[in-house]
Amino acid sequence: MLEEKRYTKKIYYRNQYLRSLDTKITKIGDGYLEIDETIAYPEGGGQESDTGSIQTSAGPLRYVSAQLLHGLPLHIEGFKGGKSGGIVAHYVHSDDMHMLTQLRSGAAVTVCIDVERRQKLTLSHSASHFLYAAALAIRPELIDYTIGCHIKEEGARFDFLVDTPFTANEIIRVEQHTNEIMAHRDPIFIDVHSEIADARTWRYQDIHIPCGGTHLSSPEAIGKIRVTRKKLGKNKERLMCTYQNSSIDISQYHHMQP
Repeated sequence: MLEEKRYTKKIYYRNQYLRSLDTKITKIGDGYLEIDETIAYPEGGGQESDTGSIQTSAGPLRYVSAQLLHGLPLHIEGFKGGKSGGIVAHYVHSDDMHMLTQLRSGAAVTVCIDVERRQKLTLSHSASHFLYAAALAIRPELIDYTIGCHIKEEGARFDFLVDTPFTANEIIRVEQHTNEIMAHRDPIFIDVHSEIADARTWRYQDIHIPCGGTHLSSPEAIGKIRVTRKKLGKNKERLMCTYQNSSIDISQYHHMQP
């Protein structure tokens, strides 16, 4: 008999400020749990995944990463690497794996996220778009030569293929332009495709970047960005951004009421 196709309801798209959510187990995998719906953002688009815990009948079970499995590629112009649908697997901490044998499919659980980590990642991801927009303003050709990005709690970076290395003056210009863009403190919008909920676009002023990550509603909390460069090898350069005076507010996170 063919297994019924499963998918995870992505509640983090409906409300990214949930700290916990009541749901149920849909599958117990090899070292991971699948649940019917989740607020845990899976690793994707360069953004590291949420971490947290799942409250079960056997006790609190920690998950160290969330990963999207079986997603389908987005065949939409401008969206590179994005996926729709799929299952979010919550990979369990090695010390808690023994608890998986005590659980069953269909059991009620509560999934929780580390809200401080989530908000730091949210800030970093928004900051990364300002860095990227500024880099393209200085070198427009980079849009076709971006080879990677990484969004973590302390900062963000982009990797590029380049014909000539970034100069010290270019780095100064990128940093200045990044902070000039953010200084307007205009609202940040997330535009959702009319037919595909996973196809989302980050928008600030006239800047549009396809992205399904979590984001701030304005750049105010980021503060001032510092941009640095690292040479990775022949024709490979990395731009990094950090922020020393950013502010994190987790007071807006709450539990989803039934």
